[in-house]
Amino acid sequence: MKQAFTTKIGEIILEEVPEPVIGEEEALIAVKSVGICNSDIAPYQGKLLDIIPLPFVMGHEFGGIIKEINSKNREFKVGDKVAVYPEINCGQCYYCKNDMALLCPDQILFGSPKKSGGLSEFIAVPVENLVKLGPSFKIEYAGLIEPASVANHTIGKYKSINAVIVGVGGIGSIMCQILKYNNCKVVAVDIDDKALSNANNLGVDLTVNIGDKNIYKIIEGCFGSEKVDVVVLAHLNQFNLDFALETVRKGGTIIEMATPEASYVLDFKKLFLKAIKLKGSICYSNKEFVQTAELIEKGAIKTDKILKKMFPLEEVAKAFEYKVNNFAVKVLITN
Repeated sequence: MKQAFTTKIGEIILEEVPEPVIGEEEALIAVKSVGICNSDIAPYQGKLLDIIPLPFVMGHEFGGIIKEINSKNREFKVGDKVAVYPEINCGQCYYCKNDMALLCPDQILFGSPKKSGGLSEFIAVPVENLVKLGPSFKIEYAGLIEPASVANHTIGKYKSINAVIVGVGGIGSIMCQILKYNNCKVVAVDIDDKALSNANNLGVDLTVNIGDKNIYKIIEGCFGSEKVDVVVLAHLNQFNLDFALETVRKGGTIIEMATPEASYVLDFKKLFLKAIKLKGSICYSNKEFVQTAELIEKGAIKTDKILKKMFPLEEVAKAFEYKVNNFAVKVLITN
């Protein structure tokens, strides 16, 4: 079978490898959809190599069709459409036993240096990591469920609030949709006017370029006498962090969910005087992954609003270069 292997910085090659042999309580998945994440692009470009070292087979956002299964679980059968929950947790640690498995210190992630990911024609997956999709689900969109789950974990619980999303690339665009579905008022902020144009199509209440010198007055005009309850940093740099501290109301919440690529200075005086709650957000639970698949199936998250390009597996190198040059858009690999 064909498998895409990221060998070194800027190089991803297709190689022929044996098809996996499944063990007990595993299924062989014919991979049909893989999303390229910004955390895939980072090591590909030589960033974050201290925590995501090369070489490895990428692809933690994926799904497909069951080709073979060895399980006592009768929920799944050959031919089923499935998405893959990519986190394999120990089940025994403090976090796993206290409903925080997403923070398991022994977690193994598909598409990481510890375990090959979905950029293959076939992959063996534990049955407990499968999420069944409905017969009408377009399987080429299965790779969108994982990033949408990151968005859902970050803001899915908020309803009828005022929110500002800083960075409206793939995940930021999904957060805008979920917030609007939850009856929130949403301002989308970005430095890229193309990203803002796309956000306008998501039904947000306002888009504004973060470089606009009147940005604070513009946002204040949108919310009027109301205030900004939550600011989400979907893209992190020093300017964006300072902007969030200035924008959020007293007693409001800042959620940082972008992968930091540097160290930043936090104005603790402002954090203290405004009684701001600062939260980090990473990954998602299995329950949230299932919920997100359902949101996509019922149209609450519109795939055509976030997906920009599809490439076949044979053109994986071209797909990565396209993603590098169009960082904010969502790209899928399909078989």
